[in-house]
Amino acid sequence: MERQPEAVQSPVSILDYLMGLRQDMQRQLLLHLGELDINRMAAFVSGYRACQSTQGLTDDEYIRFRQWLRDERHEFPTEGWDAKYLRDCDGDHERAIRKFLDFVAEFVSLREERGPVTHER
Repeated sequence: MERQPEAVQSPVSILDYLMGLRQDMQRQLLLHLGELDINRMAAFVSGYRACQSTQGLTDDEYIRFRQWLRDERHEFPTEGWDAKYLRDCDGDHERAIRKFLDFVAEFVSLREERGPVTHER
C-alpha cells in the first residue's frame, strides 16, 4: 500500500495557542497543566518555546510580545513575569495566570496594526 504524504501544517505561534487556552481557561489549563499553577504555566510556555527552537522556528510575535511587556507595559521584570504576577495577585495562581493571558489578549488585539505573524526556519 502506498503511503500518502502527510499534510504540512504551518507553525502555531505560542500567542495563538495561549489565546485558545484563554477561551476556556479553567478546563484548558487543567488539561494542559494538571493544576492551576503559575510556575507550571511559565514552564509550559518555556517548553513550547524550546520545542519551537529545536524545530528551527523563530516566533517573532512572541519576541515582540516580550518586548512590549517589558518596554510598553513594564510587566516583564528580571525576576520573571510569573513571580511578579503571583505577587501582584496575592498568591492567587488562577488570577496570576489570567493576568498573563489578559496581556496576551491585549497584545494580540494589536495584531492588525503590527502586520502578519512570521515564523523563520
